[in-house]
This record gives sequence, structure tokens and C-alpha cells, in this order.
Amino acid sequence: MIGFRLQLKQLPDGRLIFTIPLGYKILLFLIGLLILVSLIITRQEGSGSIFVRVNTIPLIVCLLAFLGSAYHERWIFDKEQNQIVHQNGIFVLHSNRAYQMSSFERVEIALFIKGISRSGRISERSIGNRSRLTLSLRMQDGITHRVEIYRVSQKQHVERAASIISEYCRIPFVTRGEA
Repeated sequence: MIGFRLQLKQLPDGRLIFTIPLGYKILLFLIGLLILVSLIITRQEGSGSIFVRVNTIPLIVCLLAFLGSAYHERWIFDKEQNQIVHQNGIFVLHSNRAYQMSSFERVEIALFIKGISRSGRISERSIGNRSRLTLSLRMQDGITHRVEIYRVSQKQHVERAASIISEYCRIPFVTRGEA
């Protein structure tokens, strides 16, 4: 499975950004390009088109790879502007949501078990109950913005990211549940 983690880095202008790594986007683009080139090279002589029935699945995978390379998600933390901006979407079809940094109460890491509801009941649809850690931003009005989900084995990584965000934004960092 190809997966990625948002990458936390400090920009030269002092802002902190949590974003999809560029290498992941390039990899997806190259996969899509490789599939497309192979379809063009191996197309049947005489038909001239890659849009034939046998190419349906490779074309779908190619399209998904290109869409994946065009997708962006980022959290921008800006002390100077006193704001946190969440951006996500594809190309110009994206959303920008800006929040006042001072409206956030805490950075939070919480343990949850996939397949078990908040009330503690096991979900029938879950194949397996896996523990996960969530990195979230909790607002003063009680709204929680989930930034990222991690495997429990990545606890040190998520704690380091939460600590950096907490220190940068000058808001407390708390952990709920034990991993």
C-alpha cells in the first residue's frame, strides 16, 4: 500500500506548514505517466486509440494517480497573522478555511480503536479493531479538527509533531488515552 504522512516543516518566512510531501506527489505523477506511456506504446496498430475496453482498468488507475498527484492538503500555522489555515482539494477546486490561532484551546493526541464507537459499542462493519492515534486541534468552542491519523507504532513521531505545533502556536499539548 502506498501511503504518506503529512510532513511538518518551517518555512523561510517563519510559518510552520504541515503538508503532503512533494516526493509523494512526484511518485504518483510518475506512476500515472508510466501507465499512460505504456498504454500508448502497446496500443493495437490500426485502432490508434488507447480508449478501448481492455484498457479500462489501467486508464482508471492512471487517472487516480494523476488526481492523487494533483491533490493537496496542508495546515499552515502563521504566528504573524495569528491564524491557522487548512487547505485541501485538487488544483483550483480546493477549500481554504482560516481560523484565528487564539480560538484554539489545545493540540491533542487521542487513542481510538477503529471499529469501536464513542459509546464503546463494537461496530458490525469493522473487520478488525485497530488502535490508532489522532493528532487534532481542539477549538475553545469544542469543535475538534482532526489533522492526521497515525498507527500506534508512530507514537514518537506524532508526539514530536504535536509538540512542535503546540510550542509554535503557544497552546497546550495534551494526550488522551494510553497507547
